[in-house]
Order: sequence, then C-alpha cells, then structure tokens
Amino acid sequence: MFFINKVHSQSVYQANWQQKVNYNIDVFLDDVNHFLRGFETIEYINNSPDTLREIYMHLWPNAYKNTSTSFAHNFLKEGKTDFKFSKNEQMGYIDSLDFFIDGKNAVWAFDPSNPDIAKITLNKALLSGQKCMISTPFLVKIPHVFSRLGHSGQTYNITQWYAKPAVYDINGWNVFPYLNQGEFYSEFGKFTVNITVPKNYVVASTGVLNDKYEIMYRNMKGKITGVIENTYCKTAFKTLKFEQENIHDFAWFASKNFGIRYSNIQIGGKNIDTYIYSEDFKDLSYENMESVKKAILFYSEKVGNYPYEHVTVVRSMLKAGGGMEYPMITVCDMLNEEIIIHEVGHNWFYGIIGSNERRYPWMDESINSYFTEKTISDYRKKRHIAVKKDLWNDLNIVLMNVMAINSVRENTSQPINLHATDYTTENYGTVVYGKGAYIFKHLADYLGEDVYFKCFRKYFDLWAYKHPLPGDIQIVFENESGKKLDWFFKDLLTNTQEMDFKIKKINTKYPYSEVKIKKGYYANIPVSLTFFKDNEKLSKIWVTKSDTIIKHDSISDFTHVIIDEDKNIFETNRRNNVYVNRSLFKHIFQPKIVLGSRLDLSDKTEFYALPLVGYNIHNGFMIGGALHNWTFPHRRFEYWLSPLYSFKTKSFNGYYNFSYRILPKNTFQSIVVGLKNASFAYEPAISMETFKYHRNKAFVKFNFKPKRYTNTTRSSLLVEFNNIKSVWLENASETHDSIRKKAYFINGTKDIKYQTLKFTYSFENNKTLNPYSFKLILETGKYKNQDTGFVKPGIEFNYFNTYKSKKKGFAVRLFAGTFFAKKGFDNGLFMYRLGSKDGSFDYNFDNVLAGRKATSGLWSRHVTQGDDNMKIIGTLGNFTNLFATLNMSTSIPGKIPIRLYSDFCIMTDTLLLKSNGSPQKFIFSGGIALDVIPEIFIIYIPLVQSSELANMSNFGERICFTLNLNVLEPHSLLKKIKLF
Repeated sequence: MFFINKVHSQSVYQANWQQKVNYNIDVFLDDVNHFLRGFETIEYINNSPDTLREIYMHLWPNAYKNTSTSFAHNFLKEGKTDFKFSKNEQMGYIDSLDFFIDGKNAVWAFDPSNPDIAKITLNKALLSGQKCMISTPFLVKIPHVFSRLGHSGQTYNITQWYAKPAVYDINGWNVFPYLNQGEFYSEFGKFTVNITVPKNYVVASTGVLNDKYEIMYRNMKGKITGVIENTYCKTAFKTLKFEQENIHDFAWFASKNFGIRYSNIQIGGKNIDTYIYSEDFKDLSYENMESVKKAILFYSEKVGNYPYEHVTVVRSMLKAGGGMEYPMITVCDMLNEEIIIHEVGHNWFYGIIGSNERRYPWMDESINSYFTEKTISDYRKKRHIAVKKDLWNDLNIVLMNVMAINSVRENTSQPINLHATDYTTENYGTVVYGKGAYIFKHLADYLGEDVYFKCFRKYFDLWAYKHPLPGDIQIVFENESGKKLDWFFKDLLTNTQEMDFKIKKINTKYPYSEVKIKKGYYANIPVSLTFFKDNEKLSKIWVTKSDTIIKHDSISDFTHVIIDEDKNIFETNRRNNVYVNRSLFKHIFQPKIVLGSRLDLSDKTEFYALPLVGYNIHNGFMIGGALHNWTFPHRRFEYWLSPLYSFKTKSFNGYYNFSYRILPKNTFQSIVVGLKNASFAYEPAISMETFKYHRNKAFVKFNFKPKRYTNTTRSSLLVEFNNIKSVWLENASETHDSIRKKAYFINGTKDIKYQTLKFTYSFENNKTLNPYSFKLILETGKYKNQDTGFVKPGIEFNYFNTYKSKKKGFAVRLFAGTFFAKKGFDNGLFMYRLGSKDGSFDYNFDNVLAGRKATSGLWSRHVTQGDDNMKIIGTLGNFTNLFATLNMSTSIPGKIPIRLYSDFCIMTDTLLLKSNGSPQKFIFSGGIALDVIPEIFIIYIPLVQSSELANMSNFGERICFTLNLNVLEPHSLLKKIKLF
C-alpha cells in the first residue's frame, strides 16, 4: 500500500497553513441506466511549506465496485450482508478517468489494495505557494443504496461521487478508503457545480442555486402553501448551477416525487432559507421545520452564526446511520426532532470547522451529540414543557447513555479519542455518541455554561474552515477559561476505567468541613458536591482532591450531600453518591421498593420486587415473589432471591443467585464469580418417588480479553462446582414397590448426594458469515458417600455456513466424548446417554423444565438438547467408551421458519442391541424442525429414523418439541439487544 503519511510523529496541533482546493464540475444524470457522466477541473493550491511530488485522490464510488473493497469488508464486519450478496447491476464504480495536470497527461495509478484511492504523480514538483490544475472526465455507475451514495429506483443520493484530493496537513497526507463506519476529511475551497437532470426532477443540493425562476417558484409556492409539489414537465432537461465558497464537500439529491416545505429565519440580521424535501408529505410538517430552526438558532447563539444562505434537510433512503451530513444539506432516513437537530447541527463542527472525522470522530460526533441534547432540553425548559412529546427522542438518548455505562461495567468500553475504524460497531455508537456527549456535560458543568459557550464561540471564531486537531481545541478552552483541563482532554478522552465517586467521611467542625472522597483512578477529576438541609439547597462546591477542607459557614449544618446532583458526570454507579449526615447508614438515601425493575440511573436506594407464579408437574402451581437488583446497565454485584411455595408438596422451592464481576486491567476482560441455588421437586431417573433436589453451584468464569476489540473472536473458561442433595418427599410420594425404592437409594439412605466439578473452555468466532465455535469439556464427580468417582471429557464443535440471509444457513455440530470410572462406581446417572431428554438425567439441574421426567401428556414430548442433541423420546442406553454425534440442519428458502435436520450417532459400546440381538453401532434420525420461536420453542417432526427408533413408537408419538426457558433469563435477553 503506497499511500503512507509523511514520516514524522502525529501532531495534535494543526499548522497555521492549509491547502485550498477549488472545483468546477459539470455532471449529467442518466436516470435510465443510473449513471453520472461528467467532467471536473480542480485548482489545487499548495499553501504548505513542503514541495509536493504527488497528489492522492479519493475515488470513493469504487468502494462499491466489488465485494473485496475495504467498504465491503467493513460492511460485512458490521453484520450487514446485503452488499456481499448483491447483484452486479446493484454495484457501483467510477471510471473513464483520464487525469491531466496543467493540460498535460498525468501518470497515475490505483492503490493496489484500495480501488477507491489513487496516486497522481505530478509532471513537475509543486513548490510551496504554487498551484496546479487537475482535470478529468468521469463516469459513475450509481449503486443501489447500501450506505450513502446510491439510488432507490429513481430517487438519488449523490454523495462521495467525484474525484477528490485527500487532505495534506501538518501530519502529511490523510488518505483512507471509503467506509460505512467512519466519515470524512476534505479540503476547503470553492465549488461550482452544473447539474443536468430531466426537467421533472426536483434537486436539493449543497451550494447556492443560480436559477432565479426555480428559486422564485420554490420560495413563492412554499410561502403560499407551505408545501411545494412537483409540477415540472416530464420531458427535456434542465441544468442547475450551484456555487459556494468555504465548503469541503458537495452532495445533491434528486427525485421526481420530492415535495418541499420552505421557510426562513433571521440570524444576525441575515436571512437563511430553510427547506425540507421528502417524498412523504407527512415529513413536510410544521414541527419538523421548527426543529430545523431550533438547531439554527441554538447553534448560532452558542457556537457561532451560520454563514451560508440555506439549511436543507432531505428525507431519503440511507443505510449509514439515521442521518448523514454534508455542507448546507443533510439526508435522514426518518425525521424527528432529535435526528433533525443532530444532523443540522453537523453544519457547525463537521461543515464549518471541518475536523478529521475519521481520525478524531469525537471532535464532531461527541460534541454535536452534546449540543443536540442541550438544544432539546433548553427548548423544553424555556417553554416549560413538562411532558416530553417525542418518546423516540428521549428513549434514544437514554438508551445511548445506559448502553455506554453498561459497556464500562462489563469492561468492553473503548476510549473516546480512537480512530473510527478501531471501534466495534456497538462502541462507535455508545462511546462516541453516548459517552462522548456525556463527558462534555461534565465539562460544561465544571466551567459553567457562560464560560463553556464562550470557549466554543472562540473555538468557532479561530478555527472555522481550518481543520483543527485535538490540541487546538484544548488550547482554546484553557485560554478562555483560565483553567488547566488535562483531566478532561488527557484523562476522560483516553481512559475507560470506571468512574465511581463516593463520599467516605465528612468531619464538621464549625465553620469548616473536611470531606474525604473516594475517587479511584480519576484522582484529578473535579467533582461537584451539593449540600442540602432537607429539601433546601445550601451550596454547590467543586472539589478536585480526594481530601478537601471546605471553608463555608453555610454548610456546617446539613442533612445530606449529593455528588453530581444534576447527573452531568459519566459515572457508572450513582447509588453511593449521597452521604446522609447524622445517620448510621450514610449511603442509604430515600430507600424504596420498586415493582419489577427499571434502569439503574438513580442515586436513591432502590430495592426491586415482583410477584411470581411458577409451575412444574411435580410441584404443581407455586406462588411467591422475587427480591433482586437485576437491572440495566448490569451491576457488578447482582442478586436474585425468589422463594416459591408449592401447595401440592407443601414446601418452599425457588432460586437464589449471587454474582460479582471483577474487571482486571490485563489478560481478562472480566472475571465473574457467583453462587446459584435451585430447589424443586422431581422424580429421579429410575425411581417413581418424588424427591426434592437442592442444587448449589459455585462458579467462576474467566472472559479473556481479545487482542483487539474489533476482533470477532472471544474465549472464556468456566469452572463450575455443583453440590447436589436430593431428599425423598415422603408426604408427596405414592407407595410403590419397596424394591424399586431401594434401587435408587445409595448406600441404603433415602437421600441422594453427589458433587461434580466441570471445566468448559469456549472459543467462538462470531463473524457475520460462517461463524464457528468449539468447547473443550472436562467433568469429574462422585457420590458423597463413595470414594471413587468418574471423569468425563468431551469436545463440541459448531459451524454455520451462511446463506444469502445471515439468519439462514447450514448448521453442523460435532460432539465426541468418553467416560472413565472405576469398577464398582454406580455410574448410570452420569454416563453419556442416547435419548432420554426428559430432564431426569440432567444431573446438574442446569435446565429450567416444567416436566422433568414426565411420562405422559404434553411434557412427555419435551426433549432437552444434551450431548447427543438427537431429537428422540426415550432412552436407548448409556455409553462408557467412545460416543460421537453429528447434527446437521439447513434452512429452506422463503419466510416460513422451517429447517430440515438430520442426526447421526456412533458408539463403541455393546449396551445397545439391534432387533436381532447383535450390537448396535450406528443410529440416525431426520426430519423437519419448525422454529416457532427461534432458539426458544422448536417442534421436531421425524420423517426417517433407524429401525430401532422407528419400532419404539408410532409416527405421532415420535413428534417432540424443545422449550428452552434458559434463554428467557433476563441477562441473556439483554445481551441480544443490538442498537447499532
């Protein structure tokens, strides 16, 4: 790859020079074949002190050229398969290029690894202060809308569409391929663009339209009706000329069906036209236009006056997020208050200031996300809007924050100041947009809003149109505020440690108070303390040290103190933020019981409770409740207590779970230790008596840290110790033959006691296409009153060959294991087993079952997926030697959730006999799987089976189902939530 930046360390301070690039482009839209045919002339002015011998060009339409581009790989890594499986006619490219430099044919070449990057070798060196003219014809095949550039029918998003020089700055050439995740960095200059389209198209574009008739028509119609409908003729063509100084990109959108809403607004005595374009006339609402104006007013007041003549919002097809900004114009895939304000707001930080979005996404997205939320909240406060009308706005902002907090609690977060390509898809949203916005609330609270917005106005004044770097914004803020801000720019932006502040102790000796605060890793972070006397706020004080002496007579008599009362600090635990004076329990504040659960964002002490009803065939219906702290974001220490009373067995049953997550700095992403207890009635495998099992499980899970968070591979080691005790429930058992009772009692006792120790190493590669995983399993155990035990190794491999839809494919599972035990050990319960998935041999009681060992009725058809994973009812034997199974299934075309499955089992034991009495070595079964609720409720209809299986029952009796209640555990469900 030949596009290497200048060899020197990366500077975080921009130079006092910058290149200028002026464009003159003529382009024609062929809406029959979906082509752009054009010619562009570029004036490149070298204002750097360096001599340039080459110029790098971005040819980003070539990102859609084939499925081997950086965009294609990036897109697939995000879990999106539509481009991978697209048709040739849906792809796009730019060709017919023929670069000339100052009228002479130039030598140029594509980058061998990225067809959307090229290097032009200059005919002669371009000295400092000189300029050259670059020209080329071009033809763009417009792709289907996969990301940004594209068309849906004859609606066109024309973005990243022309040959564009890369930015040359203090750090050399900034060259990068087009990606779906990660935005742009381009040189400022003047654009003159002539767009020729069929006359019946409406065009929304960057730049000022130089066509008095069209301007008058749109504006006049807009003022009269509020909405403009397309009444242009359907034949012939028109050429629209757009011009604009001081912009770094140019985008336009065209459709035959665009309606327009027009208005205007006065900023600093200047008129700014505002437009909304959409094919859905519901989008052309007064409320949406008001959102456009809110953004212009707020950003102009707090950052700097909008310098261009119009702001335009387009509703169109878009696959790269909810919206995408370009100078003077933005495109959104849906319109609401938050999206409009956010995308219009990009005009300031992306459009006018023009930071490097790919290398420093926080300088645009984090700052703009803060201003989006601030615009909305201030507007509501001024108008005393108590009820938030747009649920989506608030839910999206809250979810972004809690997902960011959860990533820190689970040690999967990443620093805010990374390159866009270094983020996982989830973290690009939650860290850059969520956490990034939150820390700017902290800075605003610390500096005070007057100083804070003064800093932003100065930043805007100094760096408009100049590509600032991180060091530049820090200098502005420190100079304007008069405060050292390394804690923000060097600590908060670069670290992922948990931020958890706690008041350890307050000693009050009038008129002084000594406050001791636990600040952990962030010792220098300023923290606000608000002192209260009952509901009266006494004062708010900022402290930077862990031990602080406060000299303030108004706080000598206080009832409680709250850290970060207004919740402006990105803190992962607020439950210890309140210190209650003259109380034995200093950090229990306004305790209350909450029914169910809710988001863990409060600084009050909350306990969660809910009533429960349970059922299984042995206990019957049970009633009880749960006391827990399961919430979201997940807490480091979690508990769940749920006693349930059974009237049938006249006994208490239920669960209790405790776990604690340790977050190491190296090797491990997290270590989770915990205890799990379960206690319910059941019938053991070879008994007809009712027992009650007590399962106590101690476990520790080591989640290994990946080398790179963007890797799709993850691995873990789970260690589980199970202590099982089953007690005969004499009052719940029927009288049976005493011999059958004694057959199951171990060593003449009525209690069954044993222990198991299990090690499971798991590795998985969750790539979008063809994911796979494997497990190495080693289990040992023994009965409590026996000296000997068993050893049970196994290995499991899973592979999914993905079809065109990533939810459909061909699944393969391989399992092999063997069993070792000394002679005399009663191993019938623990051996590998073919069949008998009714739960009676779930000896560690890992599965949640309603019908454990049901012999009749609906639950007798239920099978759990054990080691063999075969879908058969009944047991066919135990195996101590080699035991191996192959399970396969394939999706079928269409939307009906049906799969074809087949299972094969091979064994070396002679315990299973054929009908003629000879040893059975091979068993198979196959049929149809109906995924009623995928991964949860599946019905299996066997169509072909070994004769031994077929002879066991008739066709109807062989139909079975799986109800996987384990998947419905709240944490399992929450982990499946994907916002990005």
